[in-house]
Amino acid sequence: LFGGITIAAIDATLVSQNVAIAAEAKGLGLCYMGSTLANCEQIGKILELPEGVVPVVGYSLGYADESPQIRDRLPLAGLVHNEVYQDHTEQQISDIYQQRETAGWQRYMAFPELKQMIEESGVENLAQIYTKLKYTKESHIEFSQSVLSYLKKQGFMNQ
Repeated sequence: LFGGITIAAIDATLVSQNVAIAAEAKGLGLCYMGSTLANCEQIGKILELPEGVVPVVGYSLGYADESPQIRDRLPLAGLVHNEVYQDHTEQQISDIYQQRETAGWQRYMAFPELKQMIEESGVENLAQIYTKLKYTKESHIEFSQSVLSYLKKQGFMNQ
């Protein structure tokens, strides 16, 4: 049944992206909630989801009352592989991440609370912010166990 949740998650993601594009075309704004899967059990309880249903994608949707700047993203060269997967050299990886490194670091350092946390932690770059402060190995293990537990409860891991 694990294959079932995988296919369902892909389908839900595809549907959510199509809804997002349609909503934006109608002048609505949205923000994907990265916490949906991480909080799937709590969301399942609130929505009273039956066995066999797991929330995997969520977003807030409505008319925006502000127009925030688009956040920095990796360039397509770091995401798109033509025809076959190709490993990047260390220099290519450095080049791909350079602009995001600079912009992301500046964004985090612009918030006094985050700046203090970063300075106290001794991290030196954006990758360390993500791997040592935001998304630690321990938090990933806890997240994985939480999702696996809910998948089992919802009947996806019982076969």
